[in-house]
Amino acid sequence: MSSKEYKWLPHLENSMPNSAHGYTATLYSIALEGWRRGLSLRFIRTNRSKSNTVFELSNKEKTHRFVSSRGDLVTRKALKTCKNKALTKVYLEKNNIPTPKGRDFSEETPDNEIINYAEKIGYPLVIKPLDGTGGHGVIAGITNKQNFTDSLNFVRHELDYKHIIVEEHFEGDDYRVYVVGDEVVAATKRIPANVIGDGNSTIEQLIQRKNKEKKETKLYRTSLIKIDTELNNMLEGAGYNLDSIPPVGEIVYLKSKNNISSGGDPVDATDDLPDKIKDIAIKGLKAIPGLPHGGIDLLVNEKDNKAVIIEINSQASIRLNLFPLKGRGRDIPAKLIDYYFPSTKRNHKLPLYFDFEPVWKEFKCGRTKSVTLPNVPKGKVKLTRFIVTGKVQRVGFGAWVRRKARDLGLHGYINHLRDGSSSIVVFGNVDNVNRFKTILSTENSKRSKVSSITEKSRTTPVPVGFKIKNIKRDRLVKDGYYPVRLEDPAAKKKRKRISRKHKVKASSKFDYEKEYKKIIESTSWKITKPLRILGKLLK
Repeated sequence: MSSKEYKWLPHLENSMPNSAHGYTATLYSIALEGWRRGLSLRFIRTNRSKSNTVFELSNKEKTHRFVSSRGDLVTRKALKTCKNKALTKVYLEKNNIPTPKGRDFSEETPDNEIINYAEKIGYPLVIKPLDGTGGHGVIAGITNKQNFTDSLNFVRHELDYKHIIVEEHFEGDDYRVYVVGDEVVAATKRIPANVIGDGNSTIEQLIQRKNKEKKETKLYRTSLIKIDTELNNMLEGAGYNLDSIPPVGEIVYLKSKNNISSGGDPVDATDDLPDKIKDIAIKGLKAIPGLPHGGIDLLVNEKDNKAVIIEINSQASIRLNLFPLKGRGRDIPAKLIDYYFPSTKRNHKLPLYFDFEPVWKEFKCGRTKSVTLPNVPKGKVKLTRFIVTGKVQRVGFGAWVRRKARDLGLHGYINHLRDGSSSIVVFGNVDNVNRFKTILSTENSKRSKVSSITEKSRTTPVPVGFKIKNIKRDRLVKDGYYPVRLEDPAAKKKRKRISRKHKVKASSKFDYEKEYKKIIESTSWKITKPLRILGKLLK
């Protein structure tokens, strides 16, 4: 895997903060798409996991609520149907849509009855939990009675999945296809965790190298290849161990399942999947009443051009479709917002994003029931960068810039550079950006003096609010020390020079703590709590 093997959506690649990595990427990317188009965005605390935080998008016409990729046009009946794999199979068979032959067994069914059924329909077979997720508890390719008995015991009595499905094993590659209405908008092939030999490196070294590359992508840093019993067994079955050096180009599979969370590779296949297979996915979606969009899991036999549906997800993770490790990312969020808010199709996607972490922290602490983000700027907007020279790294200059930017409703940041200049990135209403430039050019005070302003192009999105990137270069007088310009080579020696005039007294520290305690216990502090939450988002 290398950076040249994939091409992610440019408007998302630089807009995914750390708080939106992993499974949270699904809800964040959809919420971001709607918000960037000018829809109002509100997050609601319902004591769910972070990746399943409820959010609402709305305009003057309507409001829609989402959980991950599932919008409120997905009915409760569809949700219950998709959660029940046996019921899903009933609907598929009823509509003559290919799905493996099999049946479910309740927790009251004795093991011997299940074993007899397996012997009757013949091997190879698959055992999977009725309501399992993420491939947990699924055992495929069972070839004989003894293996089936052992697998059944493991799933039912060790993993404690009592209600299971037994079905025929279909030989094929694993695909996640996302369908919206009558269109397949994304198809991703899921390949089990693997490494490719280079003729020099051991398998363990290849694993370390691949995990390093996944960490660098950030979005897959928690989906690494783990060296465990399953991996060692897979290697042993192939005649290898961790110290083996596979020949150039040989693919060594390390896991039996295709799970991305276990180190598997998502590979985009949207343009390569035959129309016949896409048609099966579309018909599978339509077979479930009340399901306008969702993720369809298929096994595809590419040689015979045949496929079967093994599962339908009403709340599918779309991370693998957005950010494949090979191929092109597919814009599912855009298709979903088009479906729910068709009037916004022509709305421009503004180069702005937000950090989800402040919202999640508020919910996690139980301090608030909902958080509404400030709306994006309207009208003609501009994103630009100013390089400012002069005495612009004096104490408080960054704070002054931030205050002026916020007064004009601008977003971006100031970054003090090593050469003594400052880079100021701003986004907002074009008239306000021009006013901001004028204010900068006329800044001439004891604190600072701007000598020149050079404007440069900028395309990378900026976070909502306005920040001082390296605030240590812009700190205020503190603890009786005189801060000095950090571009001065003698800065470190001068920093400890204390002025009696500004020295902080011990008694003043005590009074401050006393007054602070009075404030946080006051009624006005409690009333203004929602405003402080909003302030955290804008920082």
